[in-house]
Amino acid sequence: MEVSVLNINGQETGRKVTLNEAIFGIEPNDHVLYLDVKQYLAAQRQGTAKTKERSELSGSTRKLGRQKGGGGARRGDIKFIRQHEGKSGIIYCLSRKKVEELSEVLKANEIKAAPYHAGLDSATRSQTQDDFLMERIDVIVATIAFGMGIDKPDVRFVAHFDLPRSIESYYQETGRAGRDDLPAEAVLFYDPADYVWLNKMLMEKPETAQRQIEQHKLQAIGEFAESQTCRRLVLLNYFGEHRQIPCQNCDICLDPPKKYDGLLDAQKIMSAIYRTGQCYGAHYVIAVLRGMNNQKIRDQHHDQLSVYGIGKEHSTEYWQSVLRQLIHLGLVRQIIGEYGNTLQLTENAKPILRGETPLELATPRLSSIVTTAMTQKSAVSFYDKDLFARLRFLRKQIADKENIPPYIVFNDATLQEMAQYQPVSNIEMLQINGVGSIKLERFGQPFMALIREHKNARKAE
Repeated sequence: MEVSVLNINGQETGRKVTLNEAIFGIEPNDHVLYLDVKQYLAAQRQGTAKTKERSELSGSTRKLGRQKGGGGARRGDIKFIRQHEGKSGIIYCLSRKKVEELSEVLKANEIKAAPYHAGLDSATRSQTQDDFLMERIDVIVATIAFGMGIDKPDVRFVAHFDLPRSIESYYQETGRAGRDDLPAEAVLFYDPADYVWLNKMLMEKPETAQRQIEQHKLQAIGEFAESQTCRRLVLLNYFGEHRQIPCQNCDICLDPPKKYDGLLDAQKIMSAIYRTGQCYGAHYVIAVLRGMNNQKIRDQHHDQLSVYGIGKEHSTEYWQSVLRQLIHLGLVRQIIGEYGNTLQLTENAKPILRGETPLELATPRLSSIVTTAMTQKSAVSFYDKDLFARLRFLRKQIADKENIPPYIVFNDATLQEMAQYQPVSNIEMLQINGVGSIKLERFGQPFMALIREHKNARKAE
């Protein structure tokens, strides 16, 4: 195929170019061209001149309180979406049930929405994608099944109805908004109960190195949701880009928490990390800092360090909050290793340790994430050892009968909680970490029967 070369004014230059017939000789796909042009035009007309000038909203993340909700829309959802009426958006939920229910709520409120999850047939999913691209609907309510391979540049908002499982997932999913470089928003509707539920699901898995990594990732996204540090800094530092300049766009930057001179606190905890060899995790470092009397500290002779007990005036939760901020600011990094997480100082920590640079921190607050973690950690400290042994024996019998590994029935942590709290009803059993509705139905009854028998025997003694 031979074509003439034109100049910028559309005039022929007298030159000709031969094009490959196999590539340029085919009939164009009119539908694809139409979709591409439609997307481009939609992006061009999206928003008013005023909104286009508000670049400060680009990439922002707004936490709308710790809002509880069941299957329906949480407080604030509808209002937020109405603020983006007529604009394209994606709402992510963790379960198919929530996707269906929220989609119906939105449609009942005259918002053009449709559900998308792996439980729908391929024809329905394909039609929903096409409707979204063609702007026949404005909002997709979806599980993580939606988004891969979807290149719609004019998505104006991405909202997470539930806490994502990791920062990696959150970062990828929010990245589907604002690809046309126009203002877009990322919103996380966070409830601490989300974290508890996800952690409970995780505890049902076997105790492996992979589960440890997943727990670290879950804790990181929980701490992101409760962060008092610039959201962008948290994300960048999580991915190894240690920066300290706030974005001035996110909810924390626009409405900052109360600050205090945190230099001395930072020096104390970073000194504890350094003097213990930068090879221990947060719980151990804080234990040294608070002067806790435990065997491991004595065995390592860390009770002889100058930093031992210099932070005893504050609680564990207080130091957890300070440490989390130092991690988010890129002064401390967490390293995931074979034997757990360790804390290490970054290069940015040196001027802080020397007192050469001032440091403001947000006033520490009691974190529900920390509280949950501490509760779960201590939940199995005191349990009935005899009952635990009997529960393990029962587990082995069931596993042999079902021809499955024992941990598939219940892991040791779950049995320890059973041995401590001794649940004898379905409601009580569901409060145990590692017991969901499916496992309760499949395995719960014989365990509750054994616990009842054990309790009655103890009463008779």
